[in-house]
Amino acid sequence: MPLKLQIKRMRYGDCAVLEGRRARLIVDCGSDNQAADGSLTTRDFAYAAIAAQVNDLMPTHILVSHLHTDHYRGFLNLGKDVPPLFRAAPPVDTAFLPWIILGGRAVLAAPFARLYLAAPPRTLAHELARGLLELLPILEQEAEHRQMLQAGDVVPLEGGKLEVLWPQVEPALKTLPICGKKGFLEADASMEEVFSALGREISGELLEDGPLLTGALERYLLLLHDGPLAEGARREALETLKAARAQADGLRRALWGDEAEGLRPPYPAHLQALADFSRQQYHVLVNGINACGIIFQWKDKVLFPGDAPPAVISFLSDQGRFRDRYQIVKLPHHGTGRYFSPALPQAEQYIISNGGYRRRAVGKETLEGLASTGCAFLCTDAHTAPAEFCRYYQAEGHCHPACIPITGQQQVTPL
Repeated sequence: MPLKLQIKRMRYGDCAVLEGRRARLIVDCGSDNQAADGSLTTRDFAYAAIAAQVNDLMPTHILVSHLHTDHYRGFLNLGKDVPPLFRAAPPVDTAFLPWIILGGRAVLAAPFARLYLAAPPRTLAHELARGLLELLPILEQEAEHRQMLQAGDVVPLEGGKLEVLWPQVEPALKTLPICGKKGFLEADASMEEVFSALGREISGELLEDGPLLTGALERYLLLLHDGPLAEGARREALETLKAARAQADGLRRALWGDEAEGLRPPYPAHLQALADFSRQQYHVLVNGINACGIIFQWKDKVLFPGDAPPAVISFLSDQGRFRDRYQIVKLPHHGTGRYFSPALPQAEQYIISNGGYRRRAVGKETLEGLASTGCAFLCTDAHTAPAEFCRYYQAEGHCHPACIPITGQQQVTPL
């Protein structure tokens, strides 16, 4: 059986499966895969798209392209269908994650911790920080192995290999202008200064709990990068991280009240300053997460660039790392025009994973620019309400002629 690509229909986020005769790799599992009868909760939606594949007998690996919740929310339900007493082995063989160590430090740990402490409940900012703290223990329990990937690594698959083109953490976080005209480290240093000032004004516990949560998260992430030899120490570090999170939750309750029923806008002035900070920190952190996302290719067949910012795509193109043309390329950032890079290589088919992103609809210029090369667009969900989710439709009154809607739960393409 040749390798095949299953493109899962997702409303929010991404999900695709590379499957051969002997093993499969699930790449991301986004937020929502459309439960038509409304019987599933939001968190269940995405996992329902892959549950049978995770729990059958074929060796299954997962890959989280980057640490943004709309790319891994479904993985938070790994193992939920299998009672522990009946599980012979973890359902996932290896969980692949992006390398995020720079200069001996897990540099994303501090902004994650700041965001967890500062963000108001029921916001995207708090969801982003909370998601990582939920994902790590689940992968520890549900995956036999965990491996951090960086440029130059290879992942064997069906007698071939996935070539990992990115991340290169130093240019991603230090050199490339991914935060406006600034690099991530420069932009995040400003966030650290603002957070310290807020701690002095609002609550000294921010200054105490911030380093505590940062240190616990950073230690676990450092050990995670050390691989199997650090398993014992890593599990101990995970318990320390849980304790630090529990202490942070106490501070959050003091500031915001209960997560479900606590404060809602408009906030008191001192908490509004904290909410404004968390909004800025969220965008800086998302830029860093995107820039460290895993980009891989399989022969001249598949290119998955995660949600890489244009600066990363241009960097790799200038280095000559891409093939001239691929069979399938997933468009970064769900096909939105704001993040499109003309350096993205040509393909016979492009995956558009947009649907539900009204503020960042599919870009008209993106479609027109790519279509001139003679291609098709595999549209997972934007076509269900194109007047909301596609700027081409908004301008022209119809879908792009090269658009092929994925009307079922998935599209299967031989490679």
